[in-house]
Amino acid sequence: MAHNVNKRIMIVGGNTQFMYIIQRFVRASAHQILCASLGEDILAKARCEKPAAIVLEVDLPDTIGWNTLRSLKADPNIGRIPVIVCSWLDQEVRCLEQGADLYLRMPILSADFETALASILEKQK
Repeated sequence: MAHNVNKRIMIVGGNTQFMYIIQRFVRASAHQILCASLGEDILAKARCEKPAAIVLEVDLPDTIGWNTLRSLKADPNIGRIPVIVCSWLDQEVRCLEQGADLYLRMPILSADFETALASILEKQK
């Protein structure tokens, strides 16, 4: 899928292991990595960088992950950017209801991630 090569994928999370694993998956899929952590203004970074997709860890302290998902999808400038939500909990219905484009339950296999990312990027054509 050479047409998808070198797209920027934004990874948003608070867990260093999650960030490391998803970075490895993105790197293996030949895309560029753009990381954002909890202390950053994630919406501003997404507006500025305009990633092709966002991978969001929702299992964050308090409701930060869920608030981030809702804010990303409510923003008229970035609401169309597809969001892949990752969670340790069985929350697929909630994720999709709150605007996620895809849900992956952790632990995530590399092949599952690549399939999900390819699916999201294919829809952008």
